[in-house]
Amino acid sequence: MKLCLLLFLLCLCCLGLTQELSTVPPDVPLGEEKETEEEVGCAGGQAFSPEKRRAVGGAIERLGLKLLGQLPVGPQQPNVIISPLSLALALAQLTLGARNETEKLLLESLHASDLPCYHHILGALVPHLRNTSLEVAARTYLRPGFDVKLSFVEDSLARYRSSPVPLVSVEEVNQWVENCTSGHISNFMESLPHSVVLMLINAVYFKGVWQTQFDPMATFKETFYLSNRNSVPVDMMKSPQYPLRLLNDQQLEAQIASFPFKGNTSFLIVMPLPGKGNLSAVLPKLNISDLYRRLPREKAMQVKLPKVKLQYRQELQEALTNMGLGSLFSGPNLSGISNDPLQVTGVRHASTLELSEEGVEASATTAVTTMRSISLLSVNSPFFFALVDDASLTPLFMGFVTNPAPDRDPMLNDDPGRNGTMSDQPETDSVGRGGINSVSSAAAGEEE
Repeated sequence: MKLCLLLFLLCLCCLGLTQELSTVPPDVPLGEEKETEEEVGCAGGQAFSPEKRRAVGGAIERLGLKLLGQLPVGPQQPNVIISPLSLALALAQLTLGARNETEKLLLESLHASDLPCYHHILGALVPHLRNTSLEVAARTYLRPGFDVKLSFVEDSLARYRSSPVPLVSVEEVNQWVENCTSGHISNFMESLPHSVVLMLINAVYFKGVWQTQFDPMATFKETFYLSNRNSVPVDMMKSPQYPLRLLNDQQLEAQIASFPFKGNTSFLIVMPLPGKGNLSAVLPKLNISDLYRRLPREKAMQVKLPKVKLQYRQELQEALTNMGLGSLFSGPNLSGISNDPLQVTGVRHASTLELSEEGVEASATTAVTTMRSISLLSVNSPFFFALVDDASLTPLFMGFVTNPAPDRDPMLNDDPGRNGTMSDQPETDSVGRGGINSVSSAAAGEEE
């Protein structure tokens, strides 16, 4: 399984001298305030306890689900892949330079207002997650001559390992993105507006290995039901006895399955029960942490899982505005970054998802055990997914797959009633998924 994401490319530009700057005493430089006692206390080991990491993981989950609910799904864009972790890292870095109401707004959107030491714990998650087949890279691109506050650059490097780099050309940025995603995302930016003075960008790449592999020889063509009327043929991976955790949840009216990866991560699937609703109905009720607590022990069962290779690109300004972050694109207070007034002018996101048979060799027990009766999980209708760090329950990626074969023309179902896991999802829905985000800001009155 491979997931690639490039997140916030935050391009900031001067608004003009007519904008009013924040007023602070002349002997206290903007963005260089002393650390509070609370911040100093965050250096202790208590700040990084498992409980606090899970609290931050829960905040990242709520951020991701809220964004997911704002992203459109339809025939032209049937699948969505986002990284809540990457989005949180980008917004959190921006928060380091935000002041007053803008800082409060960003912390609220991050669900971090009531989480002491949020920056320290979130920053400490990154090296922990590097032990889970996840790679994270971040850069702070600076236009030569832009007067950025040293404190913002130092905090970005210390908290989120975002290295400062001169902003020279769009080719250099695209090459960095391509390298960080092992070639899966290329030509991320088409152009670089002259008004851009700063870009915050991070890339996330995950290549997971199933604890139990799917045999490529067992992959075969099978029907994936898009709705009660339409379906598409897909390559379906199959295992007669696959060890996973499975829950039939009556409250969600869905099947929940957790597929284990090597390296303390797992792939969570939530699929509506036949005739019981659609993904839009499931989304508001989702609580990943609660689902993990209620999942039963692992057992072997028959499994069918679609083999998919998907790409996703989406501008996120409208979705973030609907989430209450519209002021970032009009008149934010980012005086902790520069004395010049700045604003965000765009947010770009792109990602890829690949589910394949790759995995470590199955254990001998799994390979030879014969069971008198065995459960069946057939993932053959639209589903929600999340790639989760098992220790902190942080969702690294999440999204929806409503059509794993978007290049194929849908077919009419011969006998819809035979589909045991069909969803009644409508043709167009208001749910989504993402993976690379880029944010850009430009000077007022200039075209991007």
